[in-house]
Amino acid sequence: MRLLICFGLALVTFVSTAQAEDNGRSGLKRPLDLPAKGAAKQEEDEDAPETILFYGQEFEGDAFFWCIPAYGFCGETDTFASIRTEVTNAVTQLTSRSMIDLVAYNSATYVWRPKAQRATGGNKAGAIAWMNMLVPIESHCLLEAALTTLGISQATNKPKKVLIVMGARTPYCGTDGGTEYSEQCLMQITTANYENSKINTVYFTSSFYSGEQSFYVELAAMNGGSFRQVDY
Repeated sequence: MRLLICFGLALVTFVSTAQAEDNGRSGLKRPLDLPAKGAAKQEEDEDAPETILFYGQEFEGDAFFWCIPAYGFCGETDTFASIRTEVTNAVTQLTSRSMIDLVAYNSATYVWRPKAQRATGGNKAGAIAWMNMLVPIESHCLLEAALTTLGISQATNKPKKVLIVMGARTPYCGTDGGTEYSEQCLMQITTANYENSKINTVYFTSSFYSGEQSFYVELAAMNGGSFRQVDY
C-alpha cells in the first residue's frame, strides 16, 4: 500500500514539472525591439533613391522639385511645350517611393501642391494635368516661385532632394527688371537655402532671346548644382 502511495506521488510530481516546463516554453515571446520579418527590407525600399533622365542629364534622389517657367513670347510656345514634355517624362519615370512637387511662374507663382506628394499614379497624372493647363506668357517673376519651391523642399522629410530651376530669360518682374532684380534673386534664394541643397538650373535659348545664361550659371554655382543650356 505504501508502495502504491509513493508511486502515485512521484507520478503527480512528474506531470506537474512537465506542465510547468511546457508553460514556460509557450510563454516565451519575441523581444519587442526586434524588427518584424521583412521590415528592414521595406525601410530600404522606402529610402532607396531613384534616377531620372531630364534633358539628357541624370538626377538621383528620393524627392524631386521643379520650378518651371510658364513662358511664351508673341505666340512662341515651343520652349514651354518642350518643358512640359520633359517634366512629364521625368515624373512618369518615378515610383511611389519618391516625392514630387511642381511650381510654375510667369507674372505670378502657381503651386501644384503646398506639400510634396508621393509619386503615385494618381498624383503623377494630376501634376501633369495641372502643368498642361498653365497658360504661357512673357514674364519671369522667378523670386517668389524659387523661394516657394525651396520652402516645399525643406519641409519634405527626405534625405536626397533634387531641385531644378528653369528659365528662358534673365529674371525680371514687371518694373523690377535688369541687374537689380536678378541679383536680388541670387542673394535671397541662396540665403534661404539653409539646407545647402543643390540647386540645378536649366536655361533655354530661343529664336527670340539668347545670351542670358549668366544668371543660371551663377545660381547653380552658388548652390552647388549643375547648369545645362538647351538651345532651340
